[in-house]
Amino acid sequence: MQLRIPQTINSGHGEIVRFKECIHEPDGDRILFEGYVQPGCGPILHVHLHQAEGFEVKQGVMTYQTPGSDVQHLQVGESTVFEKSVPHRFWNSSDEELILLSWAKPAGNLQRYMTILFSSTSKRGSNTPGLFDASYLTMQFRGEFDVLEVPHAMKQFVFPVVYWIGQVLGLYKKYEAESLGK
Repeated sequence: MQLRIPQTINSGHGEIVRFKECIHEPDGDRILFEGYVQPGCGPILHVHLHQAEGFEVKQGVMTYQTPGSDVQHLQVGESTVFEKSVPHRFWNSSDEELILLSWAKPAGNLQRYMTILFSSTSKRGSNTPGLFDASYLTMQFRGEFDVLEVPHAMKQFVFPVVYWIGQVLGLYKKYEAESLGK
């Protein structure tokens, strides 16, 4: 599903992402986006199973970590790439807004996933989505993204049941292509 570009989404808890452009390259699409992260904010430990993700710092300090590695800091003008299947988390460790120029390749469902995630977290005013939304994201995108801070038992047993209930109740109709692009 192709969402509208440009598009700006707000997590409701200190992160704004502006999807700017999708570049069609011979070996797959690359989606370009900007991130605006408030001090102390950033995504929790997660992994893109099929995408590399790159970041360049334009303002502030991006602090990041991958499992088994020391905490790293990127200053203005510095960049990093998290290759596919490399778990990572990052946050703004400065006192000013962190501004990032970013990309993901292949584009896959990143824009759709983040749109649904940020819609849920902004409604809740929390950095975690609601139970039905988390179940939907986990089940629909289980082959592409994983949030490693969610216990395995939740993803294996609880989310499938909640997802099924959400389907029966028609809760996921709001995620159809037409409603996400508006």
